[in-house]
Amino acid sequence: MALIKAKSLVRSGDGVDVQLRSLLSGETSMVDYFAAKALKGQMFTAASADVSTATTWTATATVDITKPCFFLIAPSDKAIIPVKISLYMEAFGSNAQFECNAVIGAGGSYTSGMTAITPICTRGDLSTASGCTVYAGGNTTVTVGSTTKLNVFWRDGQQFAITKTTASATASVSDPCNFVWRAADAGELHIVGPSMQLAVHQGSQAGTGFVKVIYVEIPSSELP
Repeated sequence: MALIKAKSLVRSGDGVDVQLRSLLSGETSMVDYFAAKALKGQMFTAASADVSTATTWTATATVDITKPCFFLIAPSDKAIIPVKISLYMEAFGSNAQFECNAVIGAGGSYTSGMTAITPICTRGDLSTASGCTVYAGGNTTVTVGSTTKLNVFWRDGQQFAITKTTASATASVSDPCNFVWRAADAGELHIVGPSMQLAVHQGSQAGTGFVKVIYVEIPSSELP
């Protein structure tokens, strides 16, 4: 039977017996894993450094694994789970192939050319800081280096993408410009383990845009 009179939070790892917790009104409530982590302050948003000026990305025509538009390094005592990846293309350039992907791997390291960004906890009332090192931009880095641990878990794109003008016969609204991966929609969980990396890439003729990644960060001790 649930006890509903508790006035302070007791966690299961505190070494004391914990009764089934319910709402103040008495009903029991179930939340999914991501919602629970967000409530605990373990979900973060990492986005392009500038909220108004699009990044000019340098990978052309196809994905270049050395030029990610987003690069995250998990520390040795943490693991992360990507929740959502958004890649908004403000411009593609002239008619050419466009593609994007997300990759998890090991052995990579950052060199230069990107902008360091600070992930923000999705609980606005907390000052929780992420332990991850994150960069956004589009210039050269050395990314996922070990082919034995590559996990390309998302790929999207267009066969022929172009930045539309007023003279274009095709309305721009009919063409996709926002490419999104969600763990909930995919029915997949992908783990970026301790000291591993997450990279998001794009390949376009002259692409500009914004990138955002939402992720859950947990102590590596929570991994089975």
